[in-house]
Amino acid sequence: MFEQVTLKKSNISEKAIHLSIQKSHSHKQGNNHSLDRSEVAGSGKKLFKQKGTGNARAGNKKTTQRRGGGKSFGPKFHNVSFKVNKKVKKLAVISSLSVKSDNKSLYIFEEDSLNEKNLKELLSQNQNKLITLILKDPMNNTASNKFQNYKNLSFYSDTSYSIHSTLKSDMLMVSKKSSIFSNYIGNNI
Repeated sequence: MFEQVTLKKSNISEKAIHLSIQKSHSHKQGNNHSLDRSEVAGSGKKLFKQKGTGNARAGNKKTTQRRGGGKSFGPKFHNVSFKVNKKVKKLAVISSLSVKSDNKSLYIFEEDSLNEKNLKELLSQNQNKLITLILKDPMNNTASNKFQNYKNLSFYSDTSYSIHSTLKSDMLMVSKKSSIFSNYIGNNI
């Protein structure tokens, strides 16, 4: 049922893998913000006259050195996400598949013949191993719906392929119907 595959060409780009994983981990919101002196509520009136009080001269109460005043170089709203180019994404997918192929943990299978019996057999043979299955449409597959709560078994569609979860898993199973097989594995076996 599950056939182990080794790719002919294995080109591994550490940089592409690093960028794509970094992109998946960039969950910062970037919405921290502090008020500068122009944004603090209050009057711009001079606190007291320039001369004759004995105090140091003072402008308005919103200056940065006063309590309740603005912050001079505080954090501002900014976009923290970054873009990974298409070719780098593609190279990262190829690299992740190559890593799995080099580790002898890349398998292919027929999606139509995937059933409960095959999955139970797979889990019993590979206990305590993280297994990732890439399907064309996991939502319409009855076997994936029944086994979706197993902690060592995860299902992904070919559109939601995750490089990070692929590299974390011990075994990667790719359906022959999926676009990952047709684009990256099929012509490289």
